[in-house]
Amino acid sequence: MRQRTLHCNSLHRPSSGVSLSQGRVSRYGYQTVALKNGDSKDGEVLRTISKSAVYEELRKASTKGDFERVQRIVQILVEERCEAPNSRIYTALILANTSPTRGTAAGLDELLEEMAREGIMPDSATYHAVLKVLAIHPDYVLRNEILDELRSRWFTLSTDGWHDVVAGCIRDRQIEVALGKLDQMHRMGVSVHSWLHDLFVYTFCDTGDFDEVLRIMHYRVGSDELDLSATLWYYMLDTASRAYHYETTLWVWRKRVEPGYLNPSSGICINVLNTAARHGDFRLASDVFRILGNRTNALQAYHYEALFESYLAADNLRPSLSVLTLMAASNVAPTEATTRPLYLYLRASAELPTQALKMLRGLREAGKLVPTVAINAIIEAFIHQNDLTSAVEAYKTLHTVCLSGPTTATFNAIFRGCSKAGRKDLAMFMASEMLALKVQPDALSYDRLILVCIDGTGVNDLDDGWRYFVEMKGKGWWPRKGTLIAMARRCCERGDERVWELVEEMDGMGMDVMGLQRWVAENWKRNRRGYKPGRANSNH
Repeated sequence: MRQRTLHCNSLHRPSSGVSLSQGRVSRYGYQTVALKNGDSKDGEVLRTISKSAVYEELRKASTKGDFERVQRIVQILVEERCEAPNSRIYTALILANTSPTRGTAAGLDELLEEMAREGIMPDSATYHAVLKVLAIHPDYVLRNEILDELRSRWFTLSTDGWHDVVAGCIRDRQIEVALGKLDQMHRMGVSVHSWLHDLFVYTFCDTGDFDEVLRIMHYRVGSDELDLSATLWYYMLDTASRAYHYETTLWVWRKRVEPGYLNPSSGICINVLNTAARHGDFRLASDVFRILGNRTNALQAYHYEALFESYLAADNLRPSLSVLTLMAASNVAPTEATTRPLYLYLRASAELPTQALKMLRGLREAGKLVPTVAINAIIEAFIHQNDLTSAVEAYKTLHTVCLSGPTTATFNAIFRGCSKAGRKDLAMFMASEMLALKVQPDALSYDRLILVCIDGTGVNDLDDGWRYFVEMKGKGWWPRKGTLIAMARRCCERGDERVWELVEEMDGMGMDVMGLQRWVAENWKRNRRGYKPGRANSNH
């Protein structure tokens, strides 16, 4: 760490400042400047008024951080008004470094060392001027040296000085030090200006330390601080909701949005809605929904989905189902992806799918539009719990509560249940029902029908599965790899030579079938004389 005694001689380092046109760095820390247009009139005035008036102009200019005018006034005082260098001049030169563009912490070092060489003792005003500059151009080593000098000379740190020290620590990213000094100010009863509290809040919002944001804001509100800016509240809500920080988001919402003091943007509302959904706060989500609903822009699916998920997270099943009916009535159709959280919620308990089905019947009786995807989620939950009978009952209910009727996903879910339960008869009935209702099958429909058939023990079951396979290929689809492997194994076990054709087709599709080929070769039951493994039978 560097060492400097402010009131003893030390080496003078070269100036870091750049001289202006035809200028030079004086031994008194100012620059002799060439007057620009408009400066000559100012210079004439400064030459004619009294010295006390010139010092007053110097004070005003330095307080504003008017670097060039301070230089010009000092030049006139020293060179033309024959004023000896003194602490007032040096204090003004120091304060001029509060200029954001011209000032530097290095310039303070040079001025303080020059004062030491000139034998000019810094006074309290000089030290406070340095601290003010360091609040803008931080240098924690110099700041600590100044504070040590103040203590050693029994100078009291003023209220503004405290603020400058804390602000400098914040700019130096010494947040813990700054926070400690703020607490010290509170304990000492030093009046803290709003801008310093604001600076802390903005800093902690940027670093994501919302617990500290809440601590400071609780203190401010508890102290009846009145001049809390709307911009600060807005920034807190924006950053906290983007970070999904529930406590801060909820606190700001209740303090400013609910009473009508703050009108957040739609983007912030969406972030608050997502925060509420993550933490299961359906009341907060409903209030956000109320605000969004009052705006001209139509509500989108993701608005409803966040509200829907918030109800589920709070174990409020009926309101969550009501959101789905509201979506259907608002021409924002929920999808299978929308109801995925509902399926995950319902499958956790054997009673929940039945309760949900009863609730949807009630909503339909109340005149609500029940979307098919809601029933589909219930059917899937029953299938997950191996309750195929209840799943079929839910399918029957679908025809009475859903105007749009079943979808491909409805049948696919039941086909899965049939496969798990070994109910080929029911699967075939549902397949004929699917055709009668003109519901188009997809690749998954064929895949699951194949699995239902090949798992059967009847004479024709394997042939039925193979027919679905051929029909599926005719539509340009292929079963999943696991289904193909199951087909190959079943053909092998039945001594069906089509296994070799299937394996070769899988190989032609780029699938890794080496392990399957070895298994088939080891377990093959030769039922046909003259057949050579490894060659497909073209008769099938």
